[in-house]
Amino acid sequence: MFRRPLRAAFGSAGFGPAMAAMSGIGLLSIMDAVIKHVSADHSTPQIALMRYVCGTLIAFAVFRAMGTPWPSRATLRPHIWRSLVVAATALTFFYALAVLPLAVVLALSFTAPIFIALFAALLLGERPDRTIISALVLGFAGVLVVLWHEVDGAGAANAWGLAAALTSAVTYALSMVALKSRAAHDPLPTIVLLQNLLPGFIIAPLAATSWTAPAPAEFITFFIIGALGTGGHLLMASAYKRAEASRLGVFEYTAFIWAVGIGFFAFAEVPSLSTLAGAALIVGGALIASRRVPPAPEPEVEIGP
Repeated sequence: MFRRPLRAAFGSAGFGPAMAAMSGIGLLSIMDAVIKHVSADHSTPQIALMRYVCGTLIAFAVFRAMGTPWPSRATLRPHIWRSLVVAATALTFFYALAVLPLAVVLALSFTAPIFIALFAALLLGERPDRTIISALVLGFAGVLVVLWHEVDGAGAANAWGLAAALTSAVTYALSMVALKSRAAHDPLPTIVLLQNLLPGFIIAPLAATSWTAPAPAEFITFFIIGALGTGGHLLMASAYKRAEASRLGVFEYTAFIWAVGIGFFAFAEVPSLSTLAGAALIVGGALIASRRVPPAPEPEVEIGP
């Protein structure tokens, strides 16, 4: 009953890679804001576990609705390795959100596209051309224009938080490149289901040591976090299935555009001129990157042991 509309949304007839990537990043940006909200009451491992438990329920519903076959043992092995990287990304990023200002975390996370291009070249054999390099430079310049004062004022912030934010950028980039290596082989529902289920198992022992009982209303919040994360990763997997990892990496900069929109509509925050100027540079970099998107060859290389 639900298979045809779901396939239309996430299959080859759905969004183009650029639009899918930006929409996925938008959902994940909203998820980050909600996580920041609940981090005052619960530990980082518990938030990560609840995010993946709720995400698994939603991803499994999509998996079954689309009639996706169960993954084989050969399919599970690379996903287990990637799940270790995904779990590390979640724990470090969620911790950074809890102890640092959101703007500082976002500024440091915007180094991820540089690492994506680097890992794509080293592991997948992609060779970013001058267009991609120009787009990365332009987008990063926009980030610096917008966030210079926030980063400059973070010198007294928690050193572990800064280290966690930078670590999450590296592990996130590696997880996206690993996603590219699997997206050519595995169905999208399988990728997203395993991306929720396996990290949940990895994080569960840590969460058990710092567990606090959520209030009934908080279960709804965690379910929203899981829904946003699952929807965002479905869109991201769809994008990485159809375009080069190095070309899509630049769209990570659009997370700040989403943050400005969320701030304006949810909190009545009016962006400053420097914010608008930086956003223009970020959009310019994204447009340059999307001008020519060649067909993505199926990578022959496997990422992981």
